[in-house]
Amino acid sequence: MNIKAIQLQLSSDDVTQILGIALDDDGERALDFIKAVLAKKVEKALQRH
Repeated sequence: MNIKAIQLQLSSDDVTQILGIALDDDGERALDFIKAVLAKKVEKALQRH
């Protein structure tokens, strides 16, 4: 996989989840979000280029 800078589009639900995680200081929820949402978006963005 070719690693390079990318831009991600976050839905309003993604933003709500991120803010909720930050307010709750929930490490497990943060890791779940990274794996389920962010990592998939990063992989998809890297495949397009």
